[in-house]
Amino acid sequence: EAWVALVGVTIWWTLGFNAVIFLAGLQDVSPDLYEAAELDGANAWQKFRHVTIPALRPVTMFVLMVTIIASANMFGQSFIMTNGQPGQETRTAIFYIAETGLQNFQMGSAAAASWILTLALMLTSVLVFAMFRDRDEGPTS
Repeated sequence: EAWVALVGVTIWWTLGFNAVIFLAGLQDVSPDLYEAAELDGANAWQKFRHVTIPALRPVTMFVLMVTIIASANMFGQSFIMTNGQPGQETRTAIFYIAETGLQNFQMGSAAAASWILTLALMLTSVLVFAMFRDRDEGPTS
């Protein structure tokens, strides 16, 4: 499958950036939290689950949003590796927009597709923010 190759290249392409961001987030976790968990008798797994993962929630949300946006803007991999083939199966939204506007000169259709992609990314970001919202927050008034 051509999509498997594109997904593999995209993961490879974004992995380094995501790893650096997660490492920066890990350095921001206070050692006092680990010390307090150790005093409470937490083992390594419990410290990871109850200290590290919650501390990385904002970082995880950022990495997820950046990766979604980068994946939605994936043009080069599809164009260079498959040129949208076989049967235009690997054309991404950006590939479609570029082809429609720049090759077929249908600027209105390309602009409409760009707006649809923008709205889809906005909706996705709202869903990601809702998913990562602090559970402890009550309704605000």
